[in-house]
Amino acid sequence: MSGLERDDVPRLRDDLETKFQEDLEDAVLDASRWPDLIERAARSSGSAGALLLRTDRTGLDALCTQSLAEPARRYFEEGWHREDHRLRGLPTLRTRGVTVDLDFTSPDEIARLPYYQDLLGSCGLRWFAGVGFEVKGRLWCLSLQRTVAQGPYEAHEQQRLATLSPLLRRAGLLTLMVEKARLAGLNQAFDVIERAALVLDSEGKVLCWNAAFTALLGPDLKLVSGRLVAEDPDAARQLEALTRPCGRAPISAVVVARRDAEPVVVHVVPLVGPSRGLFAGGRTLLLCRVAGATPVPATSVLQAAYRLTPAEARLAQALSGGESLAEAASRFAIAAATARSQLKAIFAKTGATRQADLVRLVAGLAR
Repeated sequence: MSGLERDDVPRLRDDLETKFQEDLEDAVLDASRWPDLIERAARSSGSAGALLLRTDRTGLDALCTQSLAEPARRYFEEGWHREDHRLRGLPTLRTRGVTVDLDFTSPDEIARLPYYQDLLGSCGLRWFAGVGFEVKGRLWCLSLQRTVAQGPYEAHEQQRLATLSPLLRRAGLLTLMVEKARLAGLNQAFDVIERAALVLDSEGKVLCWNAAFTALLGPDLKLVSGRLVAEDPDAARQLEALTRPCGRAPISAVVVARRDAEPVVVHVVPLVGPSRGLFAGGRTLLLCRVAGATPVPATSVLQAAYRLTPAEARLAQALSGGESLAEAASRFAIAAATARSQLKAIFAKTGATRQADLVRLVAGLAR
């Protein structure tokens, strides 16, 4: 791409705004379509790729196009998100709805700053246009990226990109409402089997909980300023660890001692795939039970947690119990090809990449 002349590089498509609005409507109905949305937005804007991320640096998740998978990995793993030079453009992003490098960076800075030379330059990238939008007080950015050859986003392009900001804001808010309803439904599903459950966001704040969990609250385990707090010092330290941004929860279970009752065992289940929610920010599901109580696994829980079909939930439960794919297919009287297709769908929805991962996820829900 670096050998292309500027005139040979596609710019913003004429139908950018119309197609973008259509894609947003699909994304609101099905949040799993947001990755497709940013893929098409990158192509329609003549960009090498795109990311969708929060600008506050506490939520370390980002959606990105496949073309930017490696730069996005380095951005977080190498700590560039903590010293992101482009955060200087946030005031412009808030007021105009769009910002570009030349709003806050001189050509001399681009030529010498490590952010441009060491990170972007090594990935073949140079120019940026950020489309900003707020969802419940959090500023998000659709970060479009171009190579040196593609050139910066020109003034007339910026004006058109700014029109996407209110569309994104409205779609983000609607998606948030759908995601919160889904998380509430997940908690209610556990209520059916009398299982205490609550969901934490990426900062360890409680998003929602069910009636069964409310019954466990007391002087030894309580909610304080939106956080789960234990009087037991060891349990308190472990619960506090869940507030630290990380790829996976640092612990799998916490035992909360109680003075006048049996301990509460809190099982930590990382949420993956569509069950997390892009804007709702669900990161961790906590399943609580009194020590000694018998766990009750259910396919209905798998369906609610990962949006599996009844057949997929049944297969996931069988595989987690130690059956092979062939054994499960035989027991359920389905063709081997059908079983493989269902397993592929299960992996896509749960985020598992192998059967061992699936066993871990299902075991966490059944404890």
